[in-house]
Amino acid sequence: MEKTLKKLAKVIDRMMDHVDLYGGPSVVSDDDLEHYLDPVFYLIFCAETDGGMTKLKDKVFVESVYTEMLPQEVPYSLNFLPFAKTAIEDFYYCMYKEKHITKSQYQEIAFVLAEKQPIFFARMSKPQFWSAEKKEAMLAMIQDTDPEEHELLPIDDPRIAAISPKIVPFPTKHTAFDDTADTPVAYQVRIDLEGYRPPIWRRLIIPAGVTYEQLHMLIQIAFEWMNQHLYLFIAGSKSIGLGNSVPTDASGIDQDFQYCKSMTYIYDMGADWTHKIKIEKVLTAEDHPDPVVPVCIKAVGDVPIEDAFDDDMREPLDREIINEVLLDYCETGEYV
Repeated sequence: MEKTLKKLAKVIDRMMDHVDLYGGPSVVSDDDLEHYLDPVFYLIFCAETDGGMTKLKDKVFVESVYTEMLPQEVPYSLNFLPFAKTAIEDFYYCMYKEKHITKSQYQEIAFVLAEKQPIFFARMSKPQFWSAEKKEAMLAMIQDTDPEEHELLPIDDPRIAAISPKIVPFPTKHTAFDDTADTPVAYQVRIDLEGYRPPIWRRLIIPAGVTYEQLHMLIQIAFEWMNQHLYLFIAGSKSIGLGNSVPTDASGIDQDFQYCKSMTYIYDMGADWTHKIKIEKVLTAEDHPDPVVPVCIKAVGDVPIEDAFDDDMREPLDREIINEVLLDYCETGEYV
């Protein structure tokens, strides 16, 4: 591995010199840069083990490491999951700039990373896909981390579940004939767009019983996105991936919203806009006696304009318009 790293020293140096342009301090603190590079070092290690430098140019090899080996073997905090892909993309861009791969090879690998990203995210977040060694390392990571910093980590060990303040008792299932006062009718959530200072977030009332597809649309409206890209929800150890036209999963949110304290929503697999959804309150009929419609009760921060070249271009915040569009979507099921 040392021999391979020496050959690639200029690539790593170039990557670090330009890390602020390719996803560095804006998303990862200096203290976390070593962790940020873990996927890159593992990729290099696999290449050296499997034949050396030439393997890094093989898109089949890259896909195998990306979708099979990394998710199975490398412990990685799910808080940094979007940046794992970014680090590999940055590495291959610098490989191209240092003339270790051709432009066509770079484009081929970049396409593989974009196309297989939903698989990568899903497998990195599923304990059933991990090796025994990775499961043990992930549990150790949970134990060594402040509880506020590992809300997204799946917890499947009963010893950890018994002591973790993040675990909520599994909810009692209600049937359509139940009409008890504690039946959830809505959820109050705060949704933060991560990586921005000053912060950008929305607080919404979400009706119970909606699907993940409908939740996606409510978030699109609240952040004034245009619903033109793929998206992914990560709830505990489960991922729900949906397309922007025909949904691949129409499952409801209720079980996850009553079981999880928070979850992740990623929109636009190129921009990797990552949103943290915190479930603040589970509302019953006693809490919210009126018919529930989706509403934005607080909004902070202008949102970057989607697909704009300049990230500083912002959509002016107007909560009144957001609520008008939310109500219209509730009534018509359409978002134009």
